Amino acid sequence: MRTSISIAGNHLMSSIESEIQRLCARLSTMFDRVDEQLADTVNALATADHVLASKVRDRDREVDAMELENDQHCIRILDSLQPTDMALRTVIASMRISSSLERVGDQCKNTCKAVSGIGAVAGWQSSTNILDIADAARNIMHRARDAFVHQDRLKARQVLAYDRQVDRAYREAFAAIAVLSPRNGSGSEALLHLGTVTKSLERIADHAKTIARCVVYFVEGTDIRYSALAETVSATATSPFARAVR
Repeated sequence: MRTSISIAGNHLMSSIESEIQRLCARLSTMFDRVDEQLADTVNALATADHVLASKVRDRDREVDAMELENDQHCIRILDSLQPTDMALRTVIASMRISSSLERVGDQCKNTCKAVSGIGAVAGWQSSTNILDIADAARNIMHRARDAFVHQDRLKARQVLAYDRQVDRAYREAFAAIAVLSPRNGSGSEALLHLGTVTKSLERIADHAKTIARCVVYFVEGTDIRYSALAETVSATATSPFARAVR
């Protein structure tokens, strides 16, 4: 009987590991697709390529579909298997990462919607640092993906520090837009498009930060989203589920 239980247990562990590997592979594919979207967004923005911008918007549905597939995979793991604490944390983190990647896709779509509108703002490329923020947004997403692929909590924490640099650049961009506004005859609508683009790029960096926090979570078992609040919740949590979440 013990041998049968042992064999069943080994088979279950093997199944869990296999499903977790498949889940991580799915997320890697989603990272690739979102990076393509972001690269095309940056190019469309820099070159005012309306055709490329339209393609990015149309492909957003593919990213949405990937998020649904990842969520369904996570649910199947939870329903059919008995994941260990580490595997359970990975499933939870994977769902958060998938959601963040889908939102990056949404921000790419929002940016591309504004490409035609900002063309009316004369000199915005030379007068603001928005293209630098676009490059930084892609860079921080690469850093977040690298932390995920290597399950490197130190690289993940470096993403958090890099995001603060993006935040500073974001504030500088809006200050430049404010200076640009009185001397630009393009009207307020075009300038609003410019502000939308800047905010979307900053949000992409924020989602990269969320992904990095998820990496820390499934590697360390520490939820660093709201550290002070998490400590309070952890101190009062008594459910079996809380054991895996901490």
